[in-house]
Amino acid sequence: MIKIKSLDKNSIAHKAKLRPDDVVVAFDGQPVADMLDVAYYDSQSDFSITVDRNGKRLSFDVHKDVNSPMGWDFYDESYIEPRWCANKCVFCFVDQLPTGQRKTLYVKDDDWRLSFVSGNFVTLTNISDGDIARIKQKKFSPLYVSVHATDDDLRRKLLGNPKARPIMPLLTELAQSGITMYTQVVMCPDLNDGAVLQQTMADLFFLYPAVQNLAVVPVGLTKHRCGLSPIDPVSQQVAAATVDAVEQFDAQCFAKTGRHFVYCSDEMYIYAKRELPPFDYYGDFEQLENGVGLVADLRYQFDLAFADATSAKQGSFTVVTGQAAEPFINQLISRAKSRFPALNVNVVAISNQFFGETVTVAGLVVGADIVQQLSARTDVGDTLLLPRVMLRETEDVFLDGMTLQQLVQITGKKVIITADGYELCQAILECD
Repeated sequence: MIKIKSLDKNSIAHKAKLRPDDVVVAFDGQPVADMLDVAYYDSQSDFSITVDRNGKRLSFDVHKDVNSPMGWDFYDESYIEPRWCANKCVFCFVDQLPTGQRKTLYVKDDDWRLSFVSGNFVTLTNISDGDIARIKQKKFSPLYVSVHATDDDLRRKLLGNPKARPIMPLLTELAQSGITMYTQVVMCPDLNDGAVLQQTMADLFFLYPAVQNLAVVPVGLTKHRCGLSPIDPVSQQVAAATVDAVEQFDAQCFAKTGRHFVYCSDEMYIYAKRELPPFDYYGDFEQLENGVGLVADLRYQFDLAFADATSAKQGSFTVVTGQAAEPFINQLISRAKSRFPALNVNVVAISNQFFGETVTVAGLVVGADIVQQLSARTDVGDTLLLPRVMLRETEDVFLDGMTLQQLVQITGKKVIITADGYELCQAILECD
């Protein structure tokens, strides 16, 4: 039920004679499916809206500029409840979580609507023909699609879903309807690398520019895989071969289009012990949430602030991060110390005991590991600097359920959360 909670004073919705507690039932005579319809019509210029007001159906005409919002808000229960994932992916990270954690950690959603709204990667395996028609009609774009392999038999094996519809015909249909897509491959050694990856890259590039780009990320394996399908970790050799294959294929794409098409995540370069590409390589950084270009963006943002730095801030600081990012952050800190010798800051890489030591990214560092490992050190500063990715998107909570406030209380330290390299630099240096 899509129920209006409030209207801004003198808003378009108010002028259209809508009222709080009106239930929106239709636009242009078509029944409302969910809040995506509300968002769609909010971006239109002329339409009719039908509401249920105390059991009576009323219709109103709306005339507005496409860039002018309606100025309404809705009750929480109006918003989308995610659809559950229908797959049993051999590499599913949720299945690799330790038991006994809060229930929300074990939620597996796979909802194309959240892909459009929030940029979530989805497999499109639970999408209906009606959903497809709706996407095409109302141009819900872009979508973020977990492809993993374009060979359907292998893709069904990877997804653990023998009923998954063929992926390339679906992507082609969406592409022909003007839907933009960003895609990803979670690369598992001896499953979807090598020749399979070559075919996947070629198939997806055939749909360029509707398929804007592809990210290839290494499979993440925790220590909690008892009873799950055996998967080999990504070795240096496999990672290096993957980086070579991706860069060679992408060079062909760049020669044809003048744009990069397929990227390896930073983690793949780190596994391969290869130098990461420069900032300009990543274009508009559309795959940043996939770990593509994080280090380049960190360096760039740090340098922007560093150019305006005038002195070291007083106090002592400890930058807390994952093992993968530690060498790169240490490079930034070393530069800062060279210019400002009075700067008192060190970097501590947390070994991931919660998920297992093979998990090295900062975004999966948990509060308990931070507390335990910092308590064993004598060089911890008065202020801890933590990256925002360690906390849930909308809450100050680590993945193990520890709150930021609890971390502060246990450690007795001041904590500053930094969103990027710019804020990291500003936290330790005075900048004009």
